[in-house]
Amino acid sequence: MSKNTGLLRMTGKIGEYVGYYRDGKQYFRTMPKHVRRSKATQLSAIDFGTASKAAKLIRQGLRTELNIRHDNGMHNRLNTDMLRILYSGSQQRGSRSFQRNKLSMLTGMRFNGKTELSRLLPFTPKVVQDGNSLRIAIPALGAGDIRHARNTTHIEIKAIAVGVNFKEGAYQEAASDKALIDFSKPAVATELILPFKAGEEETIVVLQVRAFDVMDGKMYVLGNRKYFAADIIDIIPSLPTVSTGIAYHDQPEIKPSLQLQSDVYFIRKE
Repeated sequence: MSKNTGLLRMTGKIGEYVGYYRDGKQYFRTMPKHVRRSKATQLSAIDFGTASKAAKLIRQGLRTELNIRHDNGMHNRLNTDMLRILYSGSQQRGSRSFQRNKLSMLTGMRFNGKTELSRLLPFTPKVVQDGNSLRIAIPALGAGDIRHARNTTHIEIKAIAVGVNFKEGAYQEAASDKALIDFSKPAVATELILPFKAGEEETIVVLQVRAFDVMDGKMYVLGNRKYFAADIIDIIPSLPTVSTGIAYHDQPEIKPSLQLQSDVYFIRKE
């Protein structure tokens, strides 16, 4: 394995070499002359492909609404979680599929590995299904209730819902609702409401928190990873998870490549 220190950056194959990134640095390795894979290894590779495709659907579905900058490990964490969920269902190697009563295992997945919602918010968000909508109650919160940087003037709490059909390999357009908390005004309770339609899709609900600072009449997103978070808080339909007691280890490492989009706001460090 060699490390690239030059100006030219690349990934993929060039002749007998493969370029790739790890921990933000670029490396090269020589492609093997021959690859011998047992039948069991081939079947495991099929299962891993199923899990990674499902993770990609989630990322694609959330891309237009999720506004935080992800860390280098997010891609790998989501792939690993989806593989764990896949393994907890059918044990027919090479032909596993996702089971609804296992998908709640994805709850708690963090898109910012450095900070989770519980470190910022003083309450545990709950999703309530009400007819054709999903509701999340936000209590009255002030500057003393939310963990924030000194120069924070506003906190945005945003709920995102996206329907994903793992069987068909499709996703619906994500929907969102958000509340902006102004620390200069009295705290008031509110509610985030998301449209919901029951069907074959699994609706993944994410709650996102971002901090803002107002300067010269403009709002700027604070870029300190300690003060923004986005976690999966529920999977609808919510079904009880049946534990298998099986632990899986040594999952393959995946190179992160997702680029989540941001708002029109400018981003700066604290």
